[in-house]
Amino acid sequence: MNKLNQKMVKIEKYLANQKGEFKLFALFLRDGSPGKWDVLVSARWIDANKQQALKIITEQLTTKLNKEELISLSRVVIINQDNDALSTINQFLPLGNKIAEIQDKNFFGLDIKQAFFISPSIKTSRKHAA
Repeated sequence: MNKLNQKMVKIEKYLANQKGEFKLFALFLRDGSPGKWDVLVSARWIDANKQQALKIITEQLTTKLNKEELISLSRVVIINQDNDALSTINQFLPLGNKIAEIQDKNFFGLDIKQAFFISPSIKTSRKHAA
C-alpha cells in the first residue's frame, strides 16, 4: 500500500500543478469492500467540467500506476465543492506532502474501513526570470 500511496501523492501533485489545488484527494476502502479502493477527489477545476476532469484523472492513474495497482482501485468519486462533509474531512488532512491514515470512520454516509488522505499541493507559479 505504501508504494501506491507514494504514487498517488505524485499524481495529486502533478494534477494540482497542472490544473489547480485539490480540496480532497484520498483513497477510501469501504467497509465490506473486497479490497478495492475508491479514489475521492474534490477541486474547483473538477466542478467546472466533471466529465473532462474525470478523463484527466483516470488518464493519470492509468499511465502512472501498474496493472496490480490499477486493479486495486474500484472507482473515482467526485465530491462537489459545496458538500458539507468536506469541512468535517478537513480536520483529517495532513500538511506538507504527507499522508494521514484513518480507520473505522463514517464519511459521506459510508462506513469506511480505512482511508488515506493526501495533503493538498498548491499550484506553483511559473514565473520566468526577466
